Amino acid sequence: MSEPGRQAHWRKVYKEKGEKQVSWFQEIPAISLELIHGVGAKPNSAIVDFGGGASRLVDDLVSEGYRDLTVLDLSDDAIAIARSRLAERATLVKWIVTDVTEWEPSRQFDLWHDRAAFHFLTRRPTAPPTSIDPAKRPCHHRYFRHRWPRAV
Repeated sequence: MSEPGRQAHWRKVYKEKGEKQVSWFQEIPAISLELIHGVGAKPNSAIVDFGGGASRLVDDLVSEGYRDLTVLDLSDDAIAIARSRLAERATLVKWIVTDVTEWEPSRQFDLWHDRAAFHFLTRRPTAPPTSIDPAKRPCHHRYFRHRWPRAV
């Protein structure tokens, strides 16, 4: 699916279903928080959350005092949900609406988090984007992703 096709798809998902109706919704993203704490992230650690759009992870990280947070998502609708929910605290987060396969970070991050975005990328690129290939651009030292339990 092309980038405009993916963007239209995710815009439709969040307009039709909203935040809590998607199968991956978690009121408390416990596994992600446990992993972030487990790798020793500190409040000043630079953290980027891929596909974090409407996720509540950013809420918890802001509440815990993390101050160098970036949320990247293809859907501006998903990001709008999180920004609205955070209200004035949304200014503590850098929000990026873009396709992660085309994103070129302008800085280094201590931790890259992906809970459910990369597995949707099913087309094999001819070459990995430099932004997610640590051999070509050493812009992070910790990266993890995890799958979530399916909603029943």
